[in-house]
Amino acid sequence: GIVKCNEKGIKVINLGPGVDTAALAEAGGHLDGKITVQFSDQGKIVANDMISRLPEGGEVAILQGLAGAGATAVFEATENIELVASIPCDWGATKAYDTTKDIITAHPDLKGIFACNDVMALAAVEALAAEGRTDVLVYGVDFTADAREALKAGTMTGTMSYSSVKYTEAALKLAVAIAQGKEYAEPIYLPLTLVTKENVAELDNWA
Repeated sequence: GIVKCNEKGIKVINLGPGVDTAALAEAGGHLDGKITVQFSDQGKIVANDMISRLPEGGEVAILQGLAGAGATAVFEATENIELVASIPCDWGATKAYDTTKDIITAHPDLKGIFACNDVMALAAVEALAAEGRTDVLVYGVDFTADAREALKAGTMTGTMSYSSVKYTEAALKLAVAIAQGKEYAEPIYLPLTLVTKENVAELDNWA
């Protein structure tokens, strides 16, 4: 589809997760612009916030979606934090629920879980609740409606997101600029936002 647009002189902007530019180039195509976020920073921001809430340190775990979320390096570089499990859960609730149960069985002193999306984070919350555990910090990614309610209820600690409104505004501005002849060789990165149980009430109209 991108190659066909290129052939017709239609400008193409990539938003969010990246197009495989090597495969695109091999097919004879190119992008005219890219707007994204630094996805690796999501995990770094979460890990640092979790660590700040664990002054005594402790055991933490990751429910993986994609490798390279950034949290692993931060946890491993922190002296009093022990990353006891980092397990692929394929973005799904059922696997995240079962994995969380397995982790807290093997590591009853677990202090925190970073799930790479809110679906897995909410499943982790459910698994912890089934075991009577309310003392584990749980973070997700995406700031879904269900995560918003969990943050307000205090069952989730935080989630990462970015404003879809700002994303759209940036895309439209970029499209106009490119149509006017400007060129952008490098991606444009938009800021990420950490939503926590402390600031979620301030973000009711945030999108």
